[in-house]
Parts: sequence; C-alpha cells; structure tokens
Amino acid sequence: MIKYLGPSLVLVCFAAWATAPAIAQAQNGKAPCSSFQKLPDGNWKVLRPVKIENASSSVMLSAGMIIGAGTNALGVNLYNALQKNCK
Repeated sequence: MIKYLGPSLVLVCFAAWATAPAIAQAQNGKAPCSSFQKLPDGNWKVLRPVKIENASSSVMLSAGMIIGAGTNALGVNLYNALQKNCK
C-alpha cells in the first residue's frame, strides 16, 4: 500500500498499453475510474497502470495493487477520491 508521499496538487493519469504507450489525463483531476475495480470488501483494485504526478514528482500504481482506507499518494487520499468519484 502507498502511504503519504508528499504534498501538492495531483494530476492522475492512466497509462495505456500500446506500441507507443499513450497517457490520457483524467478530466478535472478526477480518477480514471475504468482503471479501478471496487472489491466486495470495499477496497479498490488497480486494473491498469495509473500514473499520479505533480509538478515535482510522480508515482506509478501497478495493476493488481489494492487501495484501502488511508492510502495516500502525493498528498491525496486515493481511497477517498475513488469512493467519491467512482461508483
């Protein structure tokens, strides 16, 4: 699980797999919901690589990673963002 990695504004990107990988930005800073699956226990599973970045750093969420309550990256509570923006 990723814990707090630093404060800042965050841009969430979905890293698509292709011959020349493309990165699509999330609209209005919202999570790319199609890259996550809500599990029966309430946690979220990353289905495809997701890049989270700000002006000075970035982190990659790998497919298969589980995001539970309190999971933070670059100052954003990922679990709360997914709960709020993805159904």
